[in-house]
Amino acid sequence: MALPFYADTDPMALFRFSVVLVIVLCIGSGIAIADEEPYLTKSEFEQFLQQYRGDHPPVSTGAGKSAWTKGIFTFTPYGFINLDCSYETDKTTSGDYTIWANDRGSKDAPRKSDSGCNIDPKVSRLGVKIESPGLRGWHGSKTEGLVEFDFYGAFQARNRASVRLRRAYVAVSDRNTRLLAGQDWEVISPLFPNTLSSTAGSCVGSLEYRRGMLRIDQRFDFCNGNNLTFQFALVDNVFRDGSSIIPASARYPIIEGRIAYGFGRHASASGKPVIFGVSSHYGEERITFAGKNVTKYMATRSFNADLDMPITKRLTFQMEYFLGENLSSVEGGILQGLDWYREKPIRSQGGWAGLSFQGTDKLQFNSAFLIDDPFNNDVVTGCPDMPGADGVFKSRLYNHCFFINAIYHWNQALMTGFEVDFWRTHWQQADRTGNIVPLAAGESVRCQFTVRYSF
Repeated sequence: MALPFYADTDPMALFRFSVVLVIVLCIGSGIAIADEEPYLTKSEFEQFLQQYRGDHPPVSTGAGKSAWTKGIFTFTPYGFINLDCSYETDKTTSGDYTIWANDRGSKDAPRKSDSGCNIDPKVSRLGVKIESPGLRGWHGSKTEGLVEFDFYGAFQARNRASVRLRRAYVAVSDRNTRLLAGQDWEVISPLFPNTLSSTAGSCVGSLEYRRGMLRIDQRFDFCNGNNLTFQFALVDNVFRDGSSIIPASARYPIIEGRIAYGFGRHASASGKPVIFGVSSHYGEERITFAGKNVTKYMATRSFNADLDMPITKRLTFQMEYFLGENLSSVEGGILQGLDWYREKPIRSQGGWAGLSFQGTDKLQFNSAFLIDDPFNNDVVTGCPDMPGADGVFKSRLYNHCFFINAIYHWNQALMTGFEVDFWRTHWQQADRTGNIVPLAAGESVRCQFTVRYSF
């Protein structure tokens, strides 16, 4: 029996149903009950919606040491200066950060390991948050804007980084509702492994990225600190496959949604809420397979689950799981969404599970295992860049990483961390006729030292 999200569905019917659902939720917000004070304040609700990504801008309002005012507006700058120093026992992609281990050539006669060292300041980040009063008739609301960028833009020489827009949005919110327009993190798979890597699990089990969207977040508070959150977004269709597959504008935006339940303060020994969520996305891509003059509409869709479970006041367990097809636009399928030879989507599943231990107020330990495992029968050539004169494609069948790190905060601004990653990636290559040759798996141990000054 086919899974529901794999069933043939009229996209417009799904869109109409989603719009009706959002309207019902907005109307229903007026009858949500709260026998006790909600466990999240307005500012904490904003943090809740951006949790675990290391992206939190300041949430305090009013002028102060880190903010200034102009008329009705309060401006709060934030960011950090960051330097990553890494050594890897074998070269990975892309050097400054890792999303997979490179293949080692022929399985019968693999090449020797090729170690490398990288020193990278480009993950440094700058942003500003702008706050102003809310809308008339919307009691307790406020308006905010945010612009944030780093230096991982278009490729330049290593010491000539270019600007990359990370987030830029305007939002109106109150204690329980938030409406957002702009570029922000996606709704699906909201958690974030506590790694020092700037890619944060992309292509190895952690779905999501940032893109333009229209979004609503609605929370309902119940007794005993329990709550239910609905999130819905219409997001931009961003194509991530290689140049052998050429995208064009889709007929409608991607639809994303998430439902999460918070079990209140008393659900764990830590006194913090346990949060379980499920999310999904559905969209369409119009693509042309280069060299074949074949144009098709391909679906992209996923089902995802996430769990944030504080075990004690110092120990926290987190995990995510995903299953879907054509996931390259959300950093899944090891960045392979479509197969050039089969002219069909690539299905994949994976996720990650991690532990975080707060040893002292200043010292934290983190570890996680991450995996992205495409269905082998779906992968022949994958979706790489155009092959060379020999007409050979390489594709990735499996990718995992295990990491452990220690992070020390010397004060509120200065942090240093050390992390060790263990990477393994399975590869194969195929020609234009679909003849497959296995390749030696890529393996690399990566050590990274990070210095970060935050403000």
